Amino acid sequence: MADADVHEDGIDLNEESAEGSDEGSDEESDEESDPNEEVKLWRGAEIDLTLIFPPFPTPGAGAAVRAPHDPVRARRFVEELSTVAEVLEQLPDRPVDDIPAPEVRADLDCVAVGCWGNVVCFLDPALGSDMLSPAMEEEIARQRERYPEARIVGSVELDYGNSYLEDHVVLPSGEQLFVGGWDCDGDDAWTYAGDPGEILRAIGVDRETAAGAGFDLDEEPRERSWSALGALVVGRFVYTGEEPTVSYFRVRRTEDGAYSRDEVWFSR
Repeated sequence: MADADVHEDGIDLNEESAEGSDEGSDEESDEESDPNEEVKLWRGAEIDLTLIFPPFPTPGAGAAVRAPHDPVRARRFVEELSTVAEVLEQLPDRPVDDIPAPEVRADLDCVAVGCWGNVVCFLDPALGSDMLSPAMEEEIARQRERYPEARIVGSVELDYGNSYLEDHVVLPSGEQLFVGGWDCDGDDAWTYAGDPGEILRAIGVDRETAAGAGFDLDEEPRERSWSALGALVVGRFVYTGEEPTVSYFRVRRTEDGAYSRDEVWFSR
């Protein structure tokens, strides 16, 4: 399918979510919940939201050296999330690959944030979304309003046996893309909004380079590696010294954050 065949299917990428979220928390209902209740999404999930600020990576320049993690900035960024009402505890920093997969309810109220120079990455279980809970879409709209100069990439993979997949790209020059659907469904059941060719042109990457990086426009949309497109937008980085670390926070959820958390991790 050519770029022009990727269709918009009821998603208005220019329509931003209403500003802010309910600032109240879901503290009372959480107090009544069992913190050791096992999550139903036990097969796991990958949920991440990344912002990259100027200067952006230069196409073809090779991998950049990523700056060390800044825990002070990480604290500020986590406090801005719509899913977080309050930071209850800042736990010790840890390697990004040592973030545990949530197993019980209490694990879902921990958020990791990496701040490496001009790159900020959130790993928040409450940003999971599956068409019914638009948590990632709404948070991206808030981040776009707060940081219009940033490139924003969001990715969700929820494994219930069948997996729900969702990818977002938002560029400061206005180009946007959304892809979402279940891996068990055919192409006609997926939602595609935005033109990936425009995304590549805006970041200065040609089709051949994109294909070499894993995103091939000659493939059918359902078969493309949309996460590879997000990686092209963020750019390639190498690390010096030890494995990159993140800050790890135990938080109290906003009402919206608690709702999104429970919809994704307990409702199926």
